[in-house]
Amino acid sequence: MSLEIVLTNVQLLLARPEEADLRKIQHYAAARGAEIEEVSYIVKLYIQTPPVYNSMGVELYVGNQQIRQYSQFKNGIYFKVNDLQQLSDLQGKEVRFHRPGSDEFISTGVRMPTKESVTQNLRAADVTQLPTQAEVLRE
Repeated sequence: MSLEIVLTNVQLLLARPEEADLRKIQHYAAARGAEIEEVSYIVKLYIQTPPVYNSMGVELYVGNQQIRQYSQFKNGIYFKVNDLQQLSDLQGKEVRFHRPGSDEFISTGVRMPTKESVTQNLRAADVTQLPTQAEVLRE
């Protein structure tokens, strides 16, 4: 059975980190011996096609990196990144899907936003005034 997933848009939004995110950020900072901005990056993938609900599931990749944890919101799926360096590794890479047990990847032709848009958004943001993740995921 062929699987078709149509992405219409990718949005990268800044959000106030939740408690678990703050622990991850502190861990990354300690491991690197450097300060890391306390912000969560929410990547929203707007999907035109209905999601597939079956026992096979679908894996999400950005470039060759598997996104192991993603969730749904009203208009698609999203995942969270808590480290600008990790986010930089995904910049400009194609969003793809993979069916476990298959050798084929489903190309979307949609790429992650560039690093310039991320750093520009961060510089313009007042971290203390960021929306909550629930607010970012409402639409």
